[in-house]
Amino acid sequence: MATIDVKEIDITNKKMMKQFIMLPWTTKIYENDPAWVPPIIADQKKLFNPKTGYFYEIGDVAYFLAYKDGVPVGRITAHINRMYEEKYNKETGFFGFYEAIDDLDVAKALFAAAEGWLKKKGKTRVEGPQSFSIYDSVGFEVLGEDIMPVVGLFHFAPYYKNHAEACGYTKCIDWHCFLVKKIDDFKPYLKDVRENIMKTQDVKYIYYSPKELKKRAKEIHEIFNRAWDGNWGHLNLTQKQFDMLVDELKLVAVPELIVFAEKDGKTVGFIVSLPDMNPALKILNGHLYPWRLIKALRSIKKVKKIRTIIMGVLPEYRGQKIDDVFYLYTIENGIRLGYTESDCSLIVETNYKMIGALKPLKGQIYKTYRIYEKKL
Repeated sequence: MATIDVKEIDITNKKMMKQFIMLPWTTKIYENDPAWVPPIIADQKKLFNPKTGYFYEIGDVAYFLAYKDGVPVGRITAHINRMYEEKYNKETGFFGFYEAIDDLDVAKALFAAAEGWLKKKGKTRVEGPQSFSIYDSVGFEVLGEDIMPVVGLFHFAPYYKNHAEACGYTKCIDWHCFLVKKIDDFKPYLKDVRENIMKTQDVKYIYYSPKELKKRAKEIHEIFNRAWDGNWGHLNLTQKQFDMLVDELKLVAVPELIVFAEKDGKTVGFIVSLPDMNPALKILNGHLYPWRLIKALRSIKKVKKIRTIIMGVLPEYRGQKIDDVFYLYTIENGIRLGYTESDCSLIVETNYKMIGALKPLKGQIYKTYRIYEKKL
């Protein structure tokens, strides 16, 4: 009988951390899965490095590797978030970065290791996957598992949800991806926004300029933290966390797809949409080799989908239809630039206002990520 051994990794052990990062490749979990978009290995190293990763400022984490007859076959993290504890409760811990071969014995050993670590930290409840936080990679796919996710989102082996459920986990909450297409279906809505809503507003709409990156980044950070407060599981983005996000966004930003709303000289809202880079990232296969970069850059020109990755309006300016105008600009500019589809994600199932705002655009749920929970 095969022997399964789970080891906690010493973060300074470069060999084991490499095994942790490279496990999706070495196990060939996604070898025949066209929906998988390999993460950039350099980004993973930066995230897991205590000197560069944002999470070490706000939490504690343990990394685990499962070996079967001495060969790495699975991984998981267990972590606690001090910001979460200050805002919500001190009873909840988290698991994340789960990857494993389709073997329930391996799954049970990994979850047991993560849960044991959390119990020692005094936790009585676990949620996940959250890798590391609610605004990173969250959930296992329970709908649209065969569809490649858009930029910023990840695909996981379809059997991961079965692993979680077999280990006693149940649904905590779902996060949806909405797809907007068929422009003719909502032309009347866009006409109404331009001819009626915009005429009643005293709001100025401005496109992003790379020259204003520092100013605009600060505004997005401040508005996001205020506008999203009250959303399920929201925690303010730390400066280091936000800087990592900006470093990624500025590489692919399209000025016409990033719009700011100003009123009385004050920025009161924004919307950020990006071209879906995932087909290009798939070509890279996790490596930034020059020849792969050239091929990936060529493939970007064929992209027909954008993702509205983040939007926010200050609470005191809500109800003024600013979000409707954001949609107008995004759709009209997207069409002009040659895009035919728009992904709006992730939207938590309890955000009824945002889901309602997508109804005029006839957005359809095509992919769902589920966060699980379990009592310890």
